[in-house]
Amino acid sequence: MITESSTAMSRRRRPRGRYPKTQDGATPKRQKRIPEYLEPDEVNAIIRAAPNPKAKLLMLEQWRAGLRVSEALDLEVRDLSLDTATPTLRVRSGKGGKTRLVPVHPELHGALGSALAYGDINQGRIVEAHPATAWRWVQAAVKRAEDLGAIAPGRRVGTHTLRHSYARHLLMNGIPINYLSRWLGHSSIQTTLIYLELVPDPTGSLAAVP
Repeated sequence: MITESSTAMSRRRRPRGRYPKTQDGATPKRQKRIPEYLEPDEVNAIIRAAPNPKAKLLMLEQWRAGLRVSEALDLEVRDLSLDTATPTLRVRSGKGGKTRLVPVHPELHGALGSALAYGDINQGRIVEAHPATAWRWVQAAVKRAEDLGAIAPGRRVGTHTLRHSYARHLLMNGIPINYLSRWLGHSSIQTTLIYLELVPDPTGSLAAVP
């Protein structure tokens, strides 16, 4: 006999990520949420409010290179090629163990160059920190930026928000989505297409349609 308590227990024991099948036997797909992002002035306000130079540099790596926080924390001096016509950084710890090259934005180039020239970074990791520490740095910067009135209170901001903001910012400024997909380290361009939800008409072409 199935009782209300046994039904509740069955629901509790269902493995995470498993969903009950519909009447036709199909498993319903989990809806993808549109990524949270910040406008460039909001990102800059948060970075200016960073609690220390290491936090500021780490946030810049995510905002200007679109790195995952784990990738930014694993970045080493040997991964940088700054003295070339097209400066790049090498991500060696990408998702799925994939390596990729990412172009270095001029703002990040200047910050990395200063860190190498005037900091105590000669080899090894550029920013030594635990992922939980990186999260706290972002939360502290967000709180300070809110207190200064630089961003609206109540925004849901984490380390990954900087990566989402990078992706949207590049699409808004005309970077082809296949380039962006490669720089983000996505295994399929289908993953990158979610960012088109954030930029319905990035080039303003619709205004020119008669």
